[in-house]
Amino acid sequence: MKIQSLFAGKRVALAAIAACLLFTRPLSLSAAQALPAGGITTTVSDSRYIDAGWMDQAVVLSLNGQTWAMGIGLMKDYPVFLSDDGGIRQCVIGDSAVIDVFLSAINEQLKGQVFNSDTPIFDTGTGSYIYNSGQTYYQLNDNVKLWILTTLQQQFAAGKPQTLTLELTDGYLTPVVTEGTLTYSPDFVLAGSCSTSFSTSSSNRINNIEVASGHLNNMIVMPGQEVSVSDAIKPRTTANGYKSAGAYLNGRTVPAIGGGICQVSSTVYNAVKNAGLTVLERHPHSMPVHYLPLGLDAAISAGSKDLRFRNDYSAPVILQAYTEGKTLIVNCLVWDHDLNGRSFKLWSKETGSLSAKTYFTTYQDGTEVSTEYVGASYYMAPKPADSDAEDE
Repeated sequence: MKIQSLFAGKRVALAAIAACLLFTRPLSLSAAQALPAGGITTTVSDSRYIDAGWMDQAVVLSLNGQTWAMGIGLMKDYPVFLSDDGGIRQCVIGDSAVIDVFLSAINEQLKGQVFNSDTPIFDTGTGSYIYNSGQTYYQLNDNVKLWILTTLQQQFAAGKPQTLTLELTDGYLTPVVTEGTLTYSPDFVLAGSCSTSFSTSSSNRINNIEVASGHLNNMIVMPGQEVSVSDAIKPRTTANGYKSAGAYLNGRTVPAIGGGICQVSSTVYNAVKNAGLTVLERHPHSMPVHYLPLGLDAAISAGSKDLRFRNDYSAPVILQAYTEGKTLIVNCLVWDHDLNGRSFKLWSKETGSLSAKTYFTTYQDGTEVSTEYVGASYYMAPKPADSDAEDE
């Protein structure tokens, strides 16, 4: 079996030492030399405390007949903290940059190894399912790096020099489906929906709505998963397809890259609440928006405002976001077994021309069982020069 060295003949640029060190489960063994009281910070190649034979060993990963190797000697100058507390030896590696480069290089190779597959996202075996079918490739997940770091730290503290090998089984791989088709059983039903109009929007603003909603369309939100809409729609840059359109800033509408994306987050807010998902963060706009009543909008702004929600159901939920004509539509599909006859409605009541209170009603088999107060939203009036300007 041929070993592919991803570092042969190359110089690897290493990142600065991580501010927080990664600790591992301690093992008790003797070292070549006793450790100073309180421990010592040194380097991986310090043969007084770590067997020099490790510098000639490698970490080897394998998958379906392919093998990749990373020489441990590449980490020789990395900081390491060693301590001995009552005979229990601990080892902490203070940098992982070379591991990151190693795994990134493998992932780049795996991207080119595309195959057709049906990826089961949810399957009870009793007729309830979600499948993603299409062109698929694998990517290493975080468990691979965790295994490498944990194993190296344990072995530097306690083990004899040896090649460290890992067969990449399913637990270490994430299937990525491109150009896929999502299929699901009929018991995933439309639980929440919201439609908003952008009939008066500029072409740039429409573009931004289409780009942002495209990142959310057919999103699968797993049980317990939290979603940041700001992260999901990617940074608002021209490189990501966004264009300049109107956005709110200090009571005025100004041109900004990505203007209009808040119509997407606001429409999502209503859809996921109407489906019974848990909203963790929501902010009103500074001024009223034209596409939803007061109290039902949700502003996002990179670094300061976000719409975040969580799936607290037992099964995944499916988010659909797309445009038809001059309308943005967001649907949320939920497993009927989780709904169990429940339905929900987010609504608001204006308390003034620039304020509203928002409520959330739960129904059981069509009968209202509870109404909760969600909160109040307050807005400022647009400044006169911007009274006809297009908002977010």
